[in-house]
Parts: sequence; C-alpha cells; structure tokens
Amino acid sequence: MTLDEMNPRHAQPTKSLEESIAAILDASAPKLLRLAKSIAERGLNPTELIVVMPDGDLNIVLEGNRRVATLKLLHQPSLAPTEQLKRKFAAIAASGEVPRRVQCVVAETRQQAAPWIKLRHTGENDGVGVVRWNSAEASRFGGRSNPTEKARLLTDAVTAWFADDAELLADVAAVRENRITNLGRMIGDPDVRGRMGISFDGDSIVSDFPKERMRQILARLFHDLAGSVSVDKIKSKRQRTNYLQQVEDDLPKLADRLDEPQRFSSTVPSKNDEAVETDEPSDSATTKTPRRKRPDFEKRLFQSVSLRNVSLRTSEVFQEAKRLSIDEMPNVAAIMVRIVVDIVVTDAADQLGWKRGQNDLKGRIGAALHQVDPTQDNPTLSDAWRFSQKDEGALVLKTLHQFVHSWQSNPLTAEVRKLSLAYGPLLTHIDELIEKKKR
Repeated sequence: MTLDEMNPRHAQPTKSLEESIAAILDASAPKLLRLAKSIAERGLNPTELIVVMPDGDLNIVLEGNRRVATLKLLHQPSLAPTEQLKRKFAAIAASGEVPRRVQCVVAETRQQAAPWIKLRHTGENDGVGVVRWNSAEASRFGGRSNPTEKARLLTDAVTAWFADDAELLADVAAVRENRITNLGRMIGDPDVRGRMGISFDGDSIVSDFPKERMRQILARLFHDLAGSVSVDKIKSKRQRTNYLQQVEDDLPKLADRLDEPQRFSSTVPSKNDEAVETDEPSDSATTKTPRRKRPDFEKRLFQSVSLRNVSLRTSEVFQEAKRLSIDEMPNVAAIMVRIVVDIVVTDAADQLGWKRGQNDLKGRIGAALHQVDPTQDNPTLSDAWRFSQKDEGALVLKTLHQFVHSWQSNPLTAEVRKLSLAYGPLLTHIDELIEKKKR
C-alpha cells in the first residue's frame, strides 16, 4: 500500500513515498503525532475505512492518506524527514500496539471513489454528507462536559439517591427549573467538587462518600440555591470559597471516604444499586453468593488503591490525585504519579524511621521495596522493582522525572495506566506495613 502522489492535500504532486510523507508532515506534524498516539493507544477508527485503488502490484490510498502515513511512520520511523521526528514516532510506537493489517474498501478507479471522498471532506451537502453535531448534541455525547449538563446530572443523582426526602426533592426541582446555571457555576469549580467529594466521569457522577454522608451538604446546597443564594453571591472564585467556609459543618468528613467511590449514571444503575451476577445457574436448593461486576480499571489514577495509615496531608493529596481522569488529563495524571509515589514513600520513611537510601527518588522507592518485599518474590511488585530499580524498558524511573521536568515529553494514557498499575500495589503494601508497625 502506498500513498497517493496526487493527494489533494498537496499543493503539487509528489514523486515518492518519502516526499508524500514529508508533505503531510510539513502541513501539520503536531497533528500527525497526536494521530500516532491515538492509533498506538486505541487502534484505527473502525467507523472510517480506508479507500484504495489497485495499480499494478500496488494499492494507492485514495482516502486515508494521513492514517496510512502515520502507520508507516510508526512501523518505520526512518521515513520521517528529521531526526527529532524519527525519535518521536519511534517512542510512540514503543508505547503501544500498532496495527499491521488495515481493512480497506477497494475502488476500481478514481472516478468510482470520487463521490464518496467528496462527501467525506466537503461538509453536510444538504444532509447527504457528514452532519456535524451542534454544541448541545456534542455535550450530551461527550459526557456532560459543560457545567449546566453536569448540574442536570447531579440533580438526577440526588433525585435517585434521596427519593424519600420530599423537602430536598422540592428544592432540587426548583433549582433544576430556575437556577440550573447557578448550580452549574458551583460544581464547575474544582475546589467545590473536591470539597464535596464528587467528580464527573463521562455520563456518570462519582461520589467519594456514601450518599448518607452527602445528604447534609446536598440538602444545604440545593436549599440555598433555591432560596437566598443568587448568582451574585457565587459568581467569583472568592465568593464560592467563602460559601464553602460557611457550610463547613455540613461537608462530609475525610474519615468517611469510601474505599471505592460509588457511581451514578442517569442511564446505568449506580454501582451500589446495580444487579448482581453469579457465575453459575441458579439452584433452588443452594444459595449462591452473588458477585458484583468488576469495575473498569484504570480510568482514574490509582483507582483500586486505598490508603488508611499515611499522614493526613498525604491522604488528602492522594485522594485528590485519585479523582484525575487519565484519559481527560494525561499530563497532570503523569506528573501526579511521580508526586504521589514520592510523598508516600517519604511519608513511610518518616513514620517508620528508615534512614538508608533516601537521597533520591530511586533510593526512596528502593528502600520501600526492600521493606515490603525483601526477597523480591512478590509478583504484584515485579513492575515496581523493574521500573524503579533497573535501567531497562520504556518506563524506567527517568520517565517519571521527564513527565515533571521535560516539556518535550508527551505522556500517553497507556503509559500513565501502566505506571499507576505498577506502583499501586507498592502503595498498598506500604500502607499495610505502616499499620503493622504501629500495632
């Protein structure tokens, strides 16, 4: 398969594969690098097929030249015109799985493919072509991305959680009808969400506290917004901070945090209310212990980890980091992997009196590993040993440093997940060791 030397994206026809790739990169190398990351992480978009035309022993790409060029660069980075681009494509290729087979549509001639390619690239064409979503449609698909949609999702959750509380539901209805943008302004503030213990993940709302512990602050918030708290009182960041201080006694307490957050979706039952599954058919004579569906890992940083024995400040930083969506904030999540691992091993060293090997991060992690796995035979810690103590592989310790100190480093979500999964068991074992030593 080769690129089209008559690609309409080129101002002039190209004369070789290398020249075609150089022309595409010259038009927008950053976009092609982002496409490469997406392909390495998720594969090719199955809703958009590549169109090719046979020409002797070759198949010329008529539609999908950017995608095919990206695949060729991932499999053969030497095709890139500069050393810097060669290194970047090679690094991306090493971080994920790059498809080797591509599903295509075969057109006998350019003329046969032309009407379809034109529709693909020239807009709606009175409804015959691709009709783009408006902002509301995109918001609904994108997971309640704007504050007002998030506010509506919160009202759905509160209505479901507290169906027996007529007074609260009356306030919720009033806010939904008349003050929904005010609620959106409040929960659009990350400090408000963090202090209330809620976050949003796609079309779901996630609570760090049991709903019973949330009732007091939610009742207060909806009562205030339905009544005396107008937009003029919560418009600025400072005003919202002042409001949080006023309702401090109504906020849930850190000690009440759930080991695993509960989830609510307006279309899917929340985790606490979902139907349970069993692996075997029902038997009227035998009672089977139900088993819940396993949650998806790792959408969030250190999603399956719970720390109960670290210091309060470490716990607060860790809980805030756990609210980070890896897909939505890969750069911040990558930096926080480094920070969380460092403060937890440092906290443990301070609490337990470890004195040796504390001069750098490698030493601090190594000291922790030797304490929790002295014989190095715990399989759950093998990646932590390998990534932090050995100079091999794509995710050695210097990768964590690059995430923080090198702005040429662009972390992939797949890398962040691997690091979160690698160091998560170490954090758990450290927390257990602190508890054991304290007894």
